[in-house]
Amino acid sequence: MICAAAHAQLPSDAVGPGEFPGLQLLPVGSVIKGITVPRYEAHKVAAVMRAAEMTVASRTTVQLQKVVVNLYDGKGAVTVGKAPGVEYDFTTKHAFTTGRVTLADDRFTAEGAKALYHSATQRGILIGPVRTTISAQQLNKTRK
Repeated sequence: MICAAAHAQLPSDAVGPGEFPGLQLLPVGSVIKGITVPRYEAHKVAAVMRAAEMTVASRTTVQLQKVVVNLYDGKGAVTVGKAPGVEYDFTTKHAFTTGRVTLADDRFTAEGAKALYHSATQRGILIGPVRTTISAQQLNKTRK
């Protein structure tokens, strides 16, 4: 009976357009600590995003603090992205960093003032000023 009464209180369209399922259960301002979100492709982990905490800014937007993203290429190489903060909008599927962002792997290191990422297209851009360092090993490979 308790379940039926609780279910009857939810609107039939509890998840609206552009809203992420689950956020409607958390009031705006909710803070969740220790977030880990994996992304899979062909039953393999393609990326893992970790954040020290997530704040529900609205029913369509979250703010993440102390973010680290590992991107896996399927051959064992990992690219690591770090940012002090990220805001993600489930409606537009845009993530943008707040504060300096770093991307690094064994081939390069790139640092920018901000980054913008579109999760639907899996494309992003570093916004300047940007500094990129390519490893000597990678340079030697491209010269051959």
